[in-house]
Amino acid sequence: MREPKKAEEKPAAVEEAQLIENIRKSMEKDQYYLLCQYAISIVEAKAKIIDEQLSMKYGREIMRNVSGRVKSPESIYAKLMRKELPADLETAGKKLNDLVGVRIVCLFLDDVYEIAEILKKQRDVTLVKEKDYIAKPKKNGYMSLHLIVDIPIYFGDNFQSKRVEIQIRTLAMDFWSVLEYQLMYKKNLSGAEKIGKELKNYSEEVANLDQKMMKLRNKIDKI
Repeated sequence: MREPKKAEEKPAAVEEAQLIENIRKSMEKDQYYLLCQYAISIVEAKAKIIDEQLSMKYGREIMRNVSGRVKSPESIYAKLMRKELPADLETAGKKLNDLVGVRIVCLFLDDVYEIAEILKKQRDVTLVKEKDYIAKPKKNGYMSLHLIVDIPIYFGDNFQSKRVEIQIRTLAMDFWSVLEYQLMYKKNLSGAEKIGKELKNYSEEVANLDQKMMKLRNKIDKI
């Protein structure tokens, strides 16, 4: 007896595209992007004030760049899949801490920690978690200090807390991170393991360079 024909399963690529589109549509509702940009602008304003204060204190440049971003639907989907979580924005909001991010790039290593301490002491910044990937770099060599914080958002008559991941790193660390992403972005890269080891070695050189430049700056300051 012939078995009844089963319904064809939806191709994985089509299903993935649909899930990403669902996340995108959810992000277009309830002023999601506007609230995220509001949180970014608050953190960027704080960073600008800290930069001005420390620049006056030390008489030199402190921050080279401050930038913010809202995680894309594609990146949200990919991270949820890696964590084996349901692919929807509600789950992402509960489980992911980096939907909204601000990156602060400064010149010297000790500036990273001083900026972080000032941010943590601000009354309207609630520290959720701190990850020091400078003291303990990731396996691939990535270095940065991450502060996961909650920022109060007053929007009209409504109040809510928005979670932001603040990454603070030196210019040398940022240079390595950008190049690492560009070089390792290609999937199924031939010799990827060997290249990864080489990049990690360069990360160690970056860490040594940061230490040397900080010592050189201190030596110059004493002259």
